Amino acid sequence: MQNIQRATTTLPGLVRRWLRPVGRRLLGTLVRVETNEPVVALTFDDGPHPVYTAQILDLLRQYRSRATFFLLGRHAVDQRALVAQIAAAGHAIGNHTFNHARMPEISRWQRWRELWMARRALSPYGVPLFRPPYGGQSYGSRLDVFLFGYEVTGWTSHIEDWVAQPATQLAERLRQQLHPGSIILLHDRLANPRDPAAVDRSPLIEALATVLRLSHTTYGFVTVPELIRTGRPVRVPWFRPAR
Repeated sequence: MQNIQRATTTLPGLVRRWLRPVGRRLLGTLVRVETNEPVVALTFDDGPHPVYTAQILDLLRQYRSRATFFLLGRHAVDQRALVAQIAAAGHAIGNHTFNHARMPEISRWQRWRELWMARRALSPYGVPLFRPPYGGQSYGSRLDVFLFGYEVTGWTSHIEDWVAQPATQLAERLRQQLHPGSIILLHDRLANPRDPAAVDRSPLIEALATVLRLSHTTYGFVTVPELIRTGRPVRVPWFRPAR
């Protein structure tokens, strides 16, 4: 025990203890926030979609809730007015690449191009948040995103909404994932659908309406930047192939 204590109080030990949280802050991936406040961050990937995103915005406005939209640059280019509408409603807009690229599987030059083109497409509304498509991230891609000044945002949980499910099942799964400080992954559009039947986002929107109606007085639904300000961000190593 004395040897362990001595090792951690030597200069190298102190440096390691100091660098560990710095490393998590710089190269870790945000997955949740430790907070005592009943707040949750709903996040939507792959949009915007001219029909489904607009319907989600209507629901959020009805229940005075906010969310974070990780938009694809190619879709944002086609829906400029909708991107502006998302921002004007107080929601956060994050970068999700331009073409839904699998970041660990492409070259550094291609990664930079994806990030830069998406940043331009989201300007002037984007915030410094990035979500890797498919959750895929390597050490190299994480470094590239760091150089662009983005906070990589993963998720605490998801409800597999890329698989076709009844609205009642989606609603129940979503309600089970509501915990203070959670970041929940959802999709207002599917960029590369694995299940063709899931392209229709109507069941998800119906489920979202149910959950907001039942839970908006219990939980506050906030953007990721707002969630970070409520407590201690939890960042973890997140290096996995694109699945």
